[in-house]
Amino acid sequence: MKTLALACVVFSDYPIKTMAYQRFLSGLGEEHVHLLRSLDSDISEISNAKLVICDMNIMEEIEERTLSMLEQNFPKANILFLEEDHCDMRVKFSHQRDICRLGKLAEINVIHSTLKELLLQVSRKPRKSQRPRKERMEQT
Repeated sequence: MKTLALACVVFSDYPIKTMAYQRFLSGLGEEHVHLLRSLDSDISEISNAKLVICDMNIMEEIEERTLSMLEQNFPKANILFLEEDHCDMRVKFSHQRDICRLGKLAEINVIHSTLKELLLQVSRKPRKSQRPRKERMEQT
């Protein structure tokens, strides 16, 4: 099977939330949405995903380790990692990608706007580095 370079992956052990993420992403035009109920799932075919959502019942003590594992397993993906018992957002910019840690107590519109922004960031082409103005003028 061919590896999908532009897939979205949802890890969720909440069936209703899983379907809501799928509907939301499909509504944004995402055709390749992979739904997984376990972090132990085989991800070899989707490791080049562009977006990973993790909304699982994870003990606070292992959230850091779980997020680190997702970062390693999906090296190019923007990640939305939902954490227990708060509504704050922390964003880490790392290797041309965004990793957002958002509390599950956040309002649904915050989750939706964050997902839209993460997808938008992935679809933007990286800017070419511009040469200094002096160098550009010398060529004209």
